[in-house]
Amino acid sequence: MNGDSELNLIDSFGEFISAWNFSSLPAVLLLVLAGAYAIGTIRLALRSETDSSYWSKVAASASAFVLLAVALAGPFDYYSGELFAAHMSQHIIIAMLAAPLLLIARPMPAYIWALPRPLRIGVGTAFTGSGVIVRVLTLLTRPMVALPLFIGTLYGWHIPAAYNGSLENEWLHLFMHFSMFTTAILFWWPIVGPPPIRTQLNHPQRIVYLLLAVTPTALLAAIITLTKSVLYDFYLAAPGHFGWSTTEDQRVGGLLMWIPGNFVYLLTLTVLFFKWFALEERKSSQNHHRPPSPPKSR
Repeated sequence: MNGDSELNLIDSFGEFISAWNFSSLPAVLLLVLAGAYAIGTIRLALRSETDSSYWSKVAASASAFVLLAVALAGPFDYYSGELFAAHMSQHIIIAMLAAPLLLIARPMPAYIWALPRPLRIGVGTAFTGSGVIVRVLTLLTRPMVALPLFIGTLYGWHIPAAYNGSLENEWLHLFMHFSMFTTAILFWWPIVGPPPIRTQLNHPQRIVYLLLAVTPTALLAAIITLTKSVLYDFYLAAPGHFGWSTTEDQRVGGLLMWIPGNFVYLLTLTVLFFKWFALEERKSSQNHHRPPSPPKSR
């Protein structure tokens, strides 16, 4: 939190977006991860042929890292202790945008290639089908495990005592972001299904899986938005940026979880539906053009 915040209230978007800090522990970790990914990506590009899918994955990874930088080193982090809406925006970016983008990008090969050769061989072996890491991930990414973990983590950190405690303790705050990001990765895995663990869900099952997540997250957002009392009293001492009262700030944060957060679900459901429809169309076309089987001889 900025110690001079009471004398320097932000009242414009330009003033808000210009606040960046890359010296915090989450920002430093992000820079290390982004740097390792860049090294591995360059090594892969130099050692193998690249195609459009390769560069689309690089673009997805770059987008995810930019979003994480905005969330962990940008204004949303800088003002997270003064604006509930800023803190809520962090959670949305981390769990609803950056996590699925990283799964789409499939960055694991780049990270493996970023390692020195002896470590690269050992880590590569650990990610084989019989490796311990793969067995653990297979368990944690099962829908019946991943979904309750994600929803439970989301609700647990929004209990007022836990939420206020994370703002008062830097290490607890770091663990909050880490747990929300990792459970988000596990949650999105059955939808995206990158290697080494391919999803076992077909498109209708993925749609049902996502629908099971919509209601509890929308309910939490509704509780935060519609509650008239202040849930997180840590913000009672906030300076009041943009002229918002603590209650108004809380309402804006709840609406951010409610509308943009659920829009991500809606967009994903739409994509899954059209992919399912296209797949069924291809199957129907193949069956239609398949030559009839010859009659069986008696």
